[in-house]
Amino acid sequence: MSSFGISPEEFVYAARDFVDLSDKYRDSWTLHQNDNEILQTYIRKEEFISHRDENDKVFLYRAEYVIFFNLSYGVPSFSFNVWDCSGKLLTLEEVRQISLIKTTKENFYSVVSQQEHPVLYKPYFIVHPCRTATILQEFKSKSRNIILTFLGLIIPLVQLNLPLEFGL
Repeated sequence: MSSFGISPEEFVYAARDFVDLSDKYRDSWTLHQNDNEILQTYIRKEEFISHRDENDKVFLYRAEYVIFFNLSYGVPSFSFNVWDCSGKLLTLEEVRQISLIKTTKENFYSVVSQQEHPVLYKPYFIVHPCRTATILQEFKSKSRNIILTFLGLIIPLVQLNLPLEFGL
């Protein structure tokens, strides 16, 4: 493991700052903070996403994104769920098929898996945090907000939409 890591307090500070930016740019991230248990703090966003298949047919999905603190790795962790228009939760394979990054099942499954969410206690797809620390180490001194930097690295994987103003 790399020497990068942030404390739960640093995560909460970055989460508050990120949500302030989100409010400024009229994005819809919300902070859910538990003052009695800092590790239960997370930020959340819901939005609709579309996907055009190989036959040029467009599908609309509802997505929920949750960023929480991973104590084991000392990094922000990303989780999400995606539902089709009937309300059915997509499978991991269906999520891979709508990802903007085209990759093999093995490569995708080595990065994303479905498991019980450590904060919300229901099934979510979770981006594995094992390499996050190593990647974020490169940006620690240059990052205005570590959560924003983290999201910039995974946006194509999960079709997350962020206003361009976040990059200013």
